[in-house]
Amino acid sequence: MPPRPLITLTTDFGTADGTVAAMIGVIKSICPDAEVIGVNSGIPAHDVPRGAWALCQSAPFYPKDAIHLAVVDPGVGSSRRAVMATTDHGTFVGPDNGVLTWATRESSGLVWRALENPAYRIAPLGVTFDGRDLFAPVAAHLAAGVDPAMFGPEITNPVILRWPQPQRGDDTIEGEVLIVDHFGNLISNVPLTMVADLCGERAFQVILPAAHSAVPGRHRIATDPAPFARSYEDIRGRLGAVINGAGLIEIACRQGSAAAQSGRGRGDRVVVRLQGAGK
Repeated sequence: MPPRPLITLTTDFGTADGTVAAMIGVIKSICPDAEVIGVNSGIPAHDVPRGAWALCQSAPFYPKDAIHLAVVDPGVGSSRRAVMATTDHGTFVGPDNGVLTWATRESSGLVWRALENPAYRIAPLGVTFDGRDLFAPVAAHLAAGVDPAMFGPEITNPVILRWPQPQRGDDTIEGEVLIVDHFGNLISNVPLTMVADLCGERAFQVILPAAHSAVPGRHRIATDPAPFARSYEDIRGRLGAVINGAGLIEIACRQGSAAAQSGRGRGDRVVVRLQGAGK
């Protein structure tokens, strides 16, 4: 027996209303064999970067033929496009606002399409619930075996959500807070590979410089004795640096919120500096 087609669902709809249930109902009505996994319905309302982060965290660990439906869509009812991205590790469906682009940014075989074929929508198309009326039907028809080319033309200009690139100096790496997660951890854009290339076996510090949105002062996070703590439990002091599951520097506060403790948030600077370099 062939495996059941798999659809994951990431939204900011929450669970108190019937929105997610309605989307699942549409999918199951079109493709009864589909297995629908509600990966995350708790994305903060309208927070496209958090949706993009959740999707890029989860999608690589599903089968390569999985369909990933992501609806964090503050532009619903506007002129924003609906898109599909086919890759070597899954197919992604959602609004053209960047929510799909972190999960697909390093994909091979990437093809973007605009979802323009009205045959794969619930008619009449509404203005407030494209998750049910447009995206869920597309995902279901994909799961039922419809060729991606049937949904609309290829495009080359999807909206790309910015993934800031850290900058390396002679003895520093300048990055920033990419996401503040559910626990208040500050997830930076600085990868372990870049730190290892700069520092080797030498000691270094992770620093949160003062910013206009932050409390006064600087927070230095000593990395002693190892380059990073092995776990949250090993963090010494009030703030500490670990490498998270995505291979990025993360500032944490053991059993607390690093964001609240430091006053830092998305977009604030994170600096990795060789021990003793500069001030």
